Amino acid sequence: MTKRLFLSMIYALAILAFIGGCAPTTTQNSGPIARVTLDAENIEVNQSLVSQAELALARVQSNDTEGRENLLLDIAILFAQGGDLEQSRNTLQLINTDQLNDIFFVEYNLLGVELDLAERQLVSAKARLAEPRFLTLRQTVNINFQRRILSLESALNTASGQIRASIENNIQLSNLYNSRKISDQRLISRVHDQIWLQLNQLPFNQLQQIDPADRGVLAGWLQLAAAMRYRQADPGAQKNFFAVWKQSWREHPGANSPPTALKSRFRGTGAPKNVALLLPLQGQYETPSTTLLNGFISAYYENLAQGANLPKIAIYDTSSQPVTEVYNKAVERGADMVIGPMRQSQVEELAVSPRLQVPTLTLNRLDQNQLNDIENLFQFGLSALDEVTQIADQAWIQGQTNVLLIAPDSGWGLRARRYFIDYWTAKGGTVIDAISYPTSVNDFTRLLERPLEIDLSEQRSLALRRSVNRSLSSTPRRRQDIDLVIVLGYAEKVRQIKPALDFLYAGDVPVYATSHIYGGTQEIELNRDLSGIKFSAMPWTLEGHMPRPLKLDQRLPTAYRQLYALGYDAFLLHGLLEELARPDALPVFGATGMLRLSEGSIMRTEKWAAFEKGLVVPAQP
Repeated sequence: MTKRLFLSMIYALAILAFIGGCAPTTTQNSGPIARVTLDAENIEVNQSLVSQAELALARVQSNDTEGRENLLLDIAILFAQGGDLEQSRNTLQLINTDQLNDIFFVEYNLLGVELDLAERQLVSAKARLAEPRFLTLRQTVNINFQRRILSLESALNTASGQIRASIENNIQLSNLYNSRKISDQRLISRVHDQIWLQLNQLPFNQLQQIDPADRGVLAGWLQLAAAMRYRQADPGAQKNFFAVWKQSWREHPGANSPPTALKSRFRGTGAPKNVALLLPLQGQYETPSTTLLNGFISAYYENLAQGANLPKIAIYDTSSQPVTEVYNKAVERGADMVIGPMRQSQVEELAVSPRLQVPTLTLNRLDQNQLNDIENLFQFGLSALDEVTQIADQAWIQGQTNVLLIAPDSGWGLRARRYFIDYWTAKGGTVIDAISYPTSVNDFTRLLERPLEIDLSEQRSLALRRSVNRSLSSTPRRRQDIDLVIVLGYAEKVRQIKPALDFLYAGDVPVYATSHIYGGTQEIELNRDLSGIKFSAMPWTLEGHMPRPLKLDQRLPTAYRQLYALGYDAFLLHGLLEELARPDALPVFGATGMLRLSEGSIMRTEKWAAFEKGLVVPAQP
């Protein structure tokens, strides 16, 4: 044996020893930990670890090493810890699981689940957890493995949209910690924070699905969450109810270790006492302003009927005066918060101010590149960009990379079209085509023939018939590289677009749309042409999602109904801005979406719904 070969073998063994120190570590007292960050898009590669894993893998594959399967598992874990998930998965596939002992087999399966979750391979992850050998072994493994299994099951249920099942997983996980141990108390607190986050996402009707006589842990959590949701615009009432709930549920884990976000809600300085509402109440903006105002007042009287301590509301007309003059007048008269203005030009006027005197929640949003860091400015509006972002992120998770975009040739449609193309291509996706349609178009079949390349198919068929000089039977074909169609627009137009797609042989391509497609009224016969479309839906439009249905005029068009919901949420937010600014704040379950504060703007994340035989039903993402 040469000296050089001997030294290289020593180096390889040192690497394997290092791997053994970090990997399955099933014999370590500290117990197993997660190997993979589940947010695959944000995984950072540690090239040092990856290089060590590559060298070790080359050594194992070039020699008939004793304990080869165990070493391969160690290397797969090292790849995962280094952030190279593809190499980790490839290495796992080299392992003959029959050669792994029971503990290493459990570790092998859990690493596989983590990799599946990181890459959204949910079917594969479920299959691993249901594998017969694994099901037998999970009953015998130590408490650290049990905790990890429950944590992964919770993550899998969340990713699958099974939030309640995920909560039950976390309740079991919490029970595996000792509340008397200081080290475990911090871990219990983390699990309770996760439970509260998940409860915060559930529609109100799911929070009420409990038997009044049920004294189980889940029933206690649901009762607490339902009461907090019902009075979420009134932190004072929430605080009082929480005190009563703790007395009634003294032995409940949430009473002994309340969620961090819930405790933070009760530490605020209080809601404003005098709110000025700035709206253009005359001219072309009279109807939209009145509609928004009605939504705001509706929320006000709902809370008044519950005995809430509400601010005084003063309404100012911004139709004929510079908005800065109206704003200053409102502050001089005692307003400690301003809601408005609504017109984008007036929001721009306020946005150039170096400082606003009181917290100001605008009712329209500017593009981020128009913003400066302005103290006391919070922007809120029905930006289609939030929905386009949500759709793009979901499509990317589903592995749909080639997109056909169809958008109206209008102000918001063109902005959304431009934004989507930039956002999607930055992710690495491809926009096959982006069609802008005028409001006057009625024949979408002709408009979509070119992007679907039906015209090219027909030209090829015609050329073939001419070349053989005889009649041939042929069926046109659309282009086959489209993974997804995204349609922007109101239902009146999309009811024409979806049948055109079906007619042009694209009926099998998934179609996503924004909330513009649905105004909250089930019109089954009219909406049969929308069947198969999945869309981002404002919670107020989905039955049972809100504690109380919005009381709006059913004759209003969808755009005005959404303005009503915007006004409703504006009132909801008036006393919650301080809370939303905290790092541990949870989103507010609003009528227009899950509302969170990011860089001075209220961002909306909507629920998912789909049309099935003309009926709107909640859908999994």
